[in-house]
Amino acid sequence: MFTILRVALVTPATLDADAYQEFCWGADLERADTGYGLLLAFDNHNGDEFTALVDDVEYVRLLTETSGIVVPADKVTHVLRNWPDLRPEAPTVWP
Repeated sequence: MFTILRVALVTPATLDADAYQEFCWGADLERADTGYGLLLAFDNHNGDEFTALVDDVEYVRLLTETSGIVVPADKVTHVLRNWPDLRPEAPTVWP
């Protein structure tokens, strides 16, 4: 189980075309027309922070409006270990 610390949407609508293409390249992902949701998460088991990638953008959009939701493992498409920090105070905020 993990706790969501922060949520971000990375879509063609939230980034310009070049930035979205660069994100997909950097994350080693196929360019999806709907984009991706990013969850900065805390692993309750081992204490690691990681970025979980979710390809259900509408689901992630709902997470931005709600708190306390447990995200099922099958919603996570990909895990981006050592990805730039999504905390607002961090020097490497993405996006």
